[in-house]
Amino acid sequence: MQINKLILALILLSSTVVAQDYPVKFTGIEGWTIEGEKQYYSQDNLYDYINGASDFYLGYDFQDLWVVDYKNEAEQMLTLELYRHGNKLKAFGIYSEERPQGVKLQAIGAQGFMEGGAVFFLADDYYVKVYNSRPEVPADEFVAFAKTIANAICSSCELPAEFALFPPKGKVDLSERYMPENFMGLTGFNGVCTVNYSMAGEGFRLFIYKGSDDKCQAIMNKYFERMKYKKKLKAKTYDFNDPYLGKLRITYQKGIIAGIIDSKAPMTHAELLNALLEN
Repeated sequence: MQINKLILALILLSSTVVAQDYPVKFTGIEGWTIEGEKQYYSQDNLYDYINGASDFYLGYDFQDLWVVDYKNEAEQMLTLELYRHGNKLKAFGIYSEERPQGVKLQAIGAQGFMEGGAVFFLADDYYVKVYNSRPEVPADEFVAFAKTIANAICSSCELPAEFALFPPKGKVDLSERYMPENFMGLTGFNGVCTVNYSMAGEGFRLFIYKGSDDKCQAIMNKYFERMKYKKKLKAKTYDFNDPYLGKLRITYQKGIIAGIIDSKAPMTHAELLNALLEN
């Protein structure tokens, strides 16, 4: 009996600590009060909440999740999900994977959209979802709540700076992606930004990776091995006919790897690659 009481006390203590850890900036939302228990998930138990998708989120350096219900004065409910990732770029990665192509954007956080009784948006290192699935809350109040949450995270939210490097000419709207691992099928080629383009009657992608020069050299040398290219790595542009990826153009500079893939004639788009590297 004493053992059971001790276990219960530890559970209650653990719950109290978690509740105290809920970020204060989300507790004073005007017109809204927190309803019921706050739910907290870490890397260790995310599968308890989103079992089928937990590995997908973990691939984008998921840190933790809060799931909290809010109630207004009219007794109407919203559910807030705060997914925090390792940095803004990784949060963007998971957000952009779940953002439908061609969706109408909302001015919430750095970028957001509405779909099926919910608002989804990016704000710094948070990917946020607000559900009005009952639905109960009027649309204007629903969006206002989401904007308040976004402003509590960052007063001037912006998309990751890496995507501002890509030239606008021929760029396909809402095609920005963050590739968390093994880009081009190369183990360790992680954290690559890509954007789709449409020019000269074909679609293709530009990509860029920035990291330590040692890491860049290791990635390039690994690719040389795959292509059986024997020459010593230099800071220059290379053209390859990859057996898996087709024709591609790839440039190595100190601390940077950038290129063009999915094009039948990547050399014809050299000006875009040059612009990407110059930005």
